[in-house]
Amino acid sequence: MPFLLQLLYIPLTCINIFIALVAACLLLNIKYKTGLAQLVRLVRESRFQIRLYEIPFLLVIVLVAAVSVWRCFYYPPTPRDLTSGAEVIAEYAVKEKTMINSVFTVNLESTNNQFKPPFIASLQIIYKYAGFAFGQVWLSTIFICFLVFLYHVLCLRIHRVLVGLLMVILLAIPEMYAYTFMALFDYSNAVFFFLGTFFLFEYFKHRTRNYVAMAGMLMGFATYIRSETVILIGFMTLSLAWYYLKNKKSFTRFLIDGTWFLLPAVLFYLLSITLYCNYYLPAKYDIGELVNRNLFDLAPLWERITTMNKELIFSAQGITLYGYSFFIFLLVLLGDLIYSFRLNPESRNWLFAVFVIYLGMPMLGYLLPLLDISNSTKRGLFKIFPLLILYMGTSTLLIRLSEKIKRWEEAR
Repeated sequence: MPFLLQLLYIPLTCINIFIALVAACLLLNIKYKTGLAQLVRLVRESRFQIRLYEIPFLLVIVLVAAVSVWRCFYYPPTPRDLTSGAEVIAEYAVKEKTMINSVFTVNLESTNNQFKPPFIASLQIIYKYAGFAFGQVWLSTIFICFLVFLYHVLCLRIHRVLVGLLMVILLAIPEMYAYTFMALFDYSNAVFFFLGTFFLFEYFKHRTRNYVAMAGMLMGFATYIRSETVILIGFMTLSLAWYYLKNKKSFTRFLIDGTWFLLPAVLFYLLSITLYCNYYLPAKYDIGELVNRNLFDLAPLWERITTMNKELIFSAQGITLYGYSFFIFLLVLLGDLIYSFRLNPESRNWLFAVFVIYLGMPMLGYLLPLLDISNSTKRGLFKIFPLLILYMGTSTLLIRLSEKIKRWEEAR
């Protein structure tokens, strides 16, 4: 909302922002009676219970999450990318009531962070006005809601003991966990990309257009957070094309659904980069100058792929950054291939998404050399970990193991 107000040149006062937020909430809840009735029915029909063997895992999850929330609340934002971009812009926006403020009067030649989409700056402004000195508790909201959502999604397919193990594996990724309290773009970007992918694959099962529309909206948010994500979303469209080709559906319907999926991301990119950077900000940022001019030379692409594997995945540094998550995933994948070579349709979908990130991040670095291995690619790989977890959550091997555990429980 602060970004939209800025586009309209409306002063970013506390009153204006919260009126806009309330108006947006009312607009999204016009049919509140229907939604409220559905919520009441859902609560009445739910049979929520925590089993004894879930408690140790839930305690670990709560403890780890609590540390992250405390750090977000108590400590100021410290990453250079934030303090030279979104955070300082937000701080002066609160003072000067505009995101185009005196920050742009100083020499910013050493950084490009002021040109990144105003996702974090907008959130920082809202939470500073709400009374949080350091603003960044919005990250804790995304983190906790993502954990709750992921836990329940995994419980749909596999036993809760295995769900607990997978959740601990995700939380034990050192570098990714650190970014649950270091307010930067990458964790939020990974969450929204995962959610967009989830609803796209749900569309393949339910074949109802609202799923692909929801997927498109979430992918739009992912692009608003990190603009280069629009390229990865383009790669994800291949799965939609394959779905239509395999099911022999009309090309016209593919174009319509593909538009629902891609259009929000394109619009968010045009608003936050093409329009805002070029026509609003006083300092100019020529993205065309950053693009690789020699695309027919594929040697840098191969070098990116090999360097990513050697430095970030299959190395001692990779274990320090990401723990053993890649190796656990490969073991489950190997078990699936031995047990059922073709894999099940859901696993194949999530495996495709894994490859989109695995090959897409080096591709992004090849297209935009500014995205280096040690920073951009390292953090960009956060998007792959929820996908790995969902692959394992739909693994034929783990589903069969879950069935055996359930039969053992019933026999007891």
